[in-house]
Amino acid sequence: MPAKTAIDIDGSEAVTTALLELLNRFPGLKQGEKILFSTVPEDGGIGFFPTSGAVYLQNGEDIMGHVKQTVQYPFSVVYRAGAKTESQRLRIKEFLDTLGKWLERQPVTVNGEQCQLTEYPALESGNREIRSISRTNAAHLNAVYQDGMEDWVISGALNYRNEFDK
Repeated sequence: MPAKTAIDIDGSEAVTTALLELLNRFPGLKQGEKILFSTVPEDGGIGFFPTSGAVYLQNGEDIMGHVKQTVQYPFSVVYRAGAKTESQRLRIKEFLDTLGKWLERQPVTVNGEQCQLTEYPALESGNREIRSISRTNAAHLNAVYQDGMEDWVISGALNYRNEFDK
């Protein structure tokens, strides 16, 4: 049985793919805008970064060989922009906080329209099922570069369940 700090490799791959696709369905993205995996262009953009892979929070097996696992997948979303004014910074923070609320399946208003994520995508590996996504912090300024670019960040955790028989 894996130790508490062990990584669910297959789950990490499945969650990475599903979460990236989900992030790119966010209705707050401008037409043609895309959230990239583990990169943000120097001249600005949005990237999604897994923090540690999918870590087992609980991993138990009953006497019949039925395994129940609760797994957490921490991640961050980085928005890089050359924000020059306070109102531009506030828009970036609002975008990230709205993204976080949407991932939590809260109702949000985007471009004057109410929208809400109603279900999480299915995971393509085993019997894994996303249970929740939650923010672990509010959007905040994380880095300022000499060229005036700024990195704004929001962090979250996706929790999923995995059950199988040995």
